[in-house]
Amino acid sequence: MAIDEFGFEWPAERAGLERQSSKWWLFLALGAATAVLGLILMFDLFAAARTLALLVALGLVLTGVGELITAGRYESRLGIVAGAVLVVGGILAAAWPDITLWVLAVLTGVDFMVSGVARIVGALTLRVEGWGWLLFGGVLSLAVGALALAWPGATIVVLGLLLGVRMLFFGIAEIMFALALHEISSSQAAPSASA
Repeated sequence: MAIDEFGFEWPAERAGLERQSSKWWLFLALGAATAVLGLILMFDLFAAARTLALLVALGLVLTGVGELITAGRYESRLGIVAGAVLVVGGILAAAWPDITLWVLAVLTGVDFMVSGVARIVGALTLRVEGWGWLLFGGVLSLAVGALALAWPGATIVVLGLLLGVRMLFFGIAEIMFALALHEISSSQAAPSASA
């Protein structure tokens, strides 16, 4: 248990968050980049299928890196698996942009479902700052994954839109988490400045 400046005890995860608080800008940059890419995917629906396939691949890799960072933050093995699956899926999509839409839909669906489960488990078991956003992101990821699996004949445009929505909310969640970390960092710096 960690004790804050007011004498309240927090779980050990809070102490881990305090150590990560100096890196708040990294989470902010990741969130902003992911949200912007999500918006591009959502509003550039009539670009060439090859371009969208590469954007989907880049989106999967960025989301996978975000999952790996999140997994490291919460020491979650399931999160590491989810992040690795997303990164591998992104690399495969980039290597074979002409891959059939059905395979891409199934790969995307499985990626999002694994990622969603990892986020939901992390949110419900740790309950750290921003856990509601983490839970929301996990539920959204599960929904997008289920939709991709239920509708494997969807076009790359629909997949790009679904991925764009998911990435936008993932980016927003990361931005909110970064701001919470910045607040922790600022509160740590304030007592030492007055001493």
